Amino acid sequence: MKRFLWVGLMAGMTALAGAADFSRTGSDSIAMRGPIAAGDVAKLQGLAAPGTTLLRVNSDAGDPQAAMQLGRYLRQQQWRIAIDTVCAGSCALYVFPAARHMHIPAGAVLALQESAFLRAQAGPERMRRSLIEAGVPADALDRETAALAAQLAETAALETAFAAELGIAPAFYRDFRQVAAQAESVRQRFPDQEAAVYWWPAAARLQRCYGIAGVQEGTRAARLASDGYLYVPALSALVMGDQVLQACP
Repeated sequence: MKRFLWVGLMAGMTALAGAADFSRTGSDSIAMRGPIAAGDVAKLQGLAAPGTTLLRVNSDAGDPQAAMQLGRYLRQQQWRIAIDTVCAGSCALYVFPAARHMHIPAGAVLALQESAFLRAQAGPERMRRSLIEAGVPADALDRETAALAAQLAETAALETAFAAELGIAPAFYRDFRQVAAQAESVRQRFPDQEAAVYWWPAAARLQRCYGIAGVQEGTRAARLASDGYLYVPALSALVMGDQVLQACP
């Protein structure tokens, strides 16, 4: 169980236990609340009915493989997705881009973090530090670092296959590295300099650079500061825009 938690922390999951709750919210819609976990597709199928075409989400984390399965289901069923409050972590990486049409209304946030590809590139020293912070004893570090590296490499391979299957450009899973580097200087402006960094790519960039079309967003530009970020003290989160990224081909 401990190993699962340690691997989960590096793979994009929260340390909070639990899984998403699903409920019908209308004749054509189902709401998902909470972290994505194995078995969520079966839950969704159990509630789906003829005419169901919309998944409303409020999720900040989850298991990557379960999120990919959920994303595939949305793509196969040609469902739409709407963010009620936040779609972050695995929700943003795998569920959101798989939908037929996506809606980010005013007040909602799309928030990406490191993909499996980037986590797998972290290197053994960073992995060891993360495991130490998670409480792994010294005599288990070598074994657990190797296990973590293998798990991340497997998830990264699944992510690559997922992107190819859905027609998502690989850069979608790699550009966060540049955003995070730029965020270091911005983070110094706030008392909470350990704030988690997220990336909110604009609808135009999603379509033009990554092949993710059909995104309708509300007042994104108005919510981001003039130099392209949104600081959320209550969540200890710094949400960055696209300002550091180069134009795509």
